[in-house]
Amino acid sequence: MLNYFLLLTVSAVVLSLELSHVAGTQVPRPRGVPISKASLYSPERDFECLDGSRKILFHRVNDDYCDCGDGSDEPGTAACSNGHFYCQNAGFEAQYIPSSRVNDGVCDCCDTSDEYASGAKCLDNCHELGREARAEAEKAAEEAKAGNQIRLEMCAEGKKLKEERASKLAKLKGDYEEAKMIREEKENIKNQVEERERAALEKYKPVEPEPKEEPKEEAREIEAEEYFRMVDSDESGTVTVAEIQTRVTFDRDGNGVVTEEEAMYFLGNRDEVNLEEFLEKSWENIKPFLMRERGAFLPPSQPQDQGEDHPEDHPDDEDHDSDDHEDDLDHEDEAHHEEVEKDPEPEPEPEVKYDEETQALVNEANEARTHYQQAEKNVMDIGNEIRDLEAKVERDYGPDEVFATLDGQCFKLSDLEYVYSLCLYGKATQSAKSGGSEVSLGQWSDWTGVGPHKYTQMKFDRGHTCWNGPARTVTVNLRCGKENKLISASEPNRCEYAMIFTTPALCDPNAEAQSNHDEL
Repeated sequence: MLNYFLLLTVSAVVLSLELSHVAGTQVPRPRGVPISKASLYSPERDFECLDGSRKILFHRVNDDYCDCGDGSDEPGTAACSNGHFYCQNAGFEAQYIPSSRVNDGVCDCCDTSDEYASGAKCLDNCHELGREARAEAEKAAEEAKAGNQIRLEMCAEGKKLKEERASKLAKLKGDYEEAKMIREEKENIKNQVEERERAALEKYKPVEPEPKEEPKEEAREIEAEEYFRMVDSDESGTVTVAEIQTRVTFDRDGNGVVTEEEAMYFLGNRDEVNLEEFLEKSWENIKPFLMRERGAFLPPSQPQDQGEDHPEDHPDDEDHDSDDHEDDLDHEDEAHHEEVEKDPEPEPEPEVKYDEETQALVNEANEARTHYQQAEKNVMDIGNEIRDLEAKVERDYGPDEVFATLDGQCFKLSDLEYVYSLCLYGKATQSAKSGGSEVSLGQWSDWTGVGPHKYTQMKFDRGHTCWNGPARTVTVNLRCGKENKLISASEPNRCEYAMIFTTPALCDPNAEAQSNHDEL
């Protein structure tokens, strides 16, 4: 009986082991185990589960029964759902596959080692794959070498830009202080001349009619509070720049994007405002744009489509006809009302003739006002230029300012349906080839790569809101390439876009070596 037990043990050990050639030597180890872990699977002692949970007799390794919670006792079978099988793949890249794929009739390892008992007819093509991989690696190395030379030029240009911007910023700050002094001087002159002008015009002042009653302050505040709560989408009690940017209403220049500067205009040059600040500083700026939006979307007074009327468009014909009749009556009443109450054309007011001395004061005041307005505009222009430069000076352009030359550059990519545009440190957009307005996919947010790979990924957010969904965002993955180029754009999830961008800025062999060292 003892001899029979020993025979079973030896047989199990032999079946579970395979011999691998390593530098001219043969190292016995269980099937599915890498050489680096062979010492953990010694047939001369009991096997200890790699998670340390228990010990088992070695003949129970690869016996097609899962004894260890971590599946480490069955590296060569499909017994453990959480196990992993090691493909040595000599001539190509070694890899791990889930144990569930062992002997499933599908060849996963290029050396066919995962289908040792399934009967599947697998072809060992590791050497062929290896040759292809080496050819690709050589091509990538050539590209990286050429890209690295361009990267060095980008770094040199980036450092030069940084120095020029810092120097220009210092000069602009001096110009700004001088411009403010000139503005103050022009304002004093204007105020003095206008005071004399007002006194001279007093005798020409007509009797003013009674001022119309202004809308009640209470009604104004109710309307403003309601709009505040609507814009405050996260119900935080404040309206932020990001919340303003999601509403096309506030696109002042009509380019389809609400920039941070445009948003801050409506918030009184603040990042966020509470209700009190909104009423005091923001509502007066917002109200005209809100009125414009409401006017732009008023329903037309006449049907726009003069084509055939389809029954399915009007399921209730009787109600539809009734509505049309009421609309016609409304238009007739409106036209009649307009005709009856139309005010007569106001007679032009007679031109006031000033005496020579008064006219001279008016001319002097007009000139002073023009000079002040020019001085005020100069202060605003310099201030805007300073803010733009400060943002660029403080911006993260990567190691050695390598990405600085790409700031403001835009790259396009077309597919069957859309044209995508990516402006680094700016915005990402999508336009349908069939026509329609440009859709903002997001505005520059930050670098989002992890650890030493920080500059391999960037994020754009605060794009146009999807219908009944969130605001659009874009994740851009960067790769080494000989040219700056947008090579891929997709929407893997609703409202979440993904792009791939190649750039010489990432062709840095030193960074690659350092990254590999950190991983080790």
